[in-house]
Amino acid sequence: MNVFIRRYLPVMILLLFVALSVGLFLNRSQPQQKVAEAIMPVLEVVAIKKQQYPFDINSYGMVQPKHQAEIVVQVSGIVDRVAPLFAVGQFVRKGDILAYLDDDDYHADLAQARATLAQAKALLEQEIARGIVAKKSLRNIATAKQSALGLRIPQRQQQQANVKFAQAALARAQRNVMRTIITAPFDGLITEKHINVGSHVNIGEQLGMIYGTDMARIRLPVTPQAFSFIDSNPLNTSVTLSSQPHAQAVQQWSARFIGTEEVIDPQTRMIYLLVDVTDPYQLTLPNQQRTEVLNFGTFVTAKIAAKPIANAVRLQRHMIRNEHVVLVGANGRTQMRKVEIARTDLEHAYISAGLDEGELVSITWPDNHLEGTTVKTVLNKPLLRSTDLKQQPALTVIHSKVADNGE
Repeated sequence: MNVFIRRYLPVMILLLFVALSVGLFLNRSQPQQKVAEAIMPVLEVVAIKKQQYPFDINSYGMVQPKHQAEIVVQVSGIVDRVAPLFAVGQFVRKGDILAYLDDDDYHADLAQARATLAQAKALLEQEIARGIVAKKSLRNIATAKQSALGLRIPQRQQQQANVKFAQAALARAQRNVMRTIITAPFDGLITEKHINVGSHVNIGEQLGMIYGTDMARIRLPVTPQAFSFIDSNPLNTSVTLSSQPHAQAVQQWSARFIGTEEVIDPQTRMIYLLVDVTDPYQLTLPNQQRTEVLNFGTFVTAKIAAKPIANAVRLQRHMIRNEHVVLVGANGRTQMRKVEIARTDLEHAYISAGLDEGELVSITWPDNHLEGTTVKTVLNKPLLRSTDLKQQPALTVIHSKVADNGE
């Protein structure tokens, strides 16, 4: 018996443990199945509201005189005197005397021309008298037999021609005397001076340079795409110039839009607008009232009022990718929509077509976005309230290639 117990007891204990394990496994409690809740993306959206947006086209240019001329001499000679006005930086009026040339020889030529004319006139009077005498002496001869030479008609015509020649020579001598006095051709600013007392000048030699101060002209480059937004009527296009020299307060001037150069620059592919500023140096005002003088050579920026964009939508540029936006429909599903970009600036894009009033546009692009995804929406404040429209700054157009492509 003891042998049986010692031999089979371990086997019985093993079978007992196996039976208990099977019983526990069969009677274990089943775990509860939990249904996984689907995570729905949340998008921040804005409601579309169409408005009319005014904007400016930005450009830049250098202030130049509308009229400028070289001061040249029409006779040769020695510079006798130079007027104090003939100096760089001096303002002159039309007709102001700038310099004198030595005119002794020209006065001598003038006296000689007067004497020649007097001599020619005397010879003409003598020839007229001879013609009268010849006509009386031939009065008994038939008219058909009278010759022009006998009546001294050719001789009289020759003397008349000599008088006209002498008169022309006298007029030339008088002009040469006047040309020894160098005067300003128009109101202007002396910018160059190349002579001094004692200098010898020849006909056509440049004595200096003068800039007309009645009108300043600025060439403003714009892209052809930006130019399409400018009103063709110059009267409807206002231009404001501004400059901030030497960290001083910003100065502004109103300019008049004249037109364009009617060509596209072959190198820059720009269209140049022409604007004028009347009396840039304010010379028509007293000295104490000249506050905003526009000096020639000043670099200015220009704001050109363009035609407004009607029924447009303003979106932040990051909301648009490859000319598409993400919309959320009434059923809560997303969809891609292609839009037409009219203009862009540094922060915003202005959509002219592709969106309807009241539609919801996502402010951000969802990661791994699939069209038709169901999302939750959080409505942001409107892009622009109608009451705030007048307070919005004008849209500034940038002339970069990126902006023109609507990127």
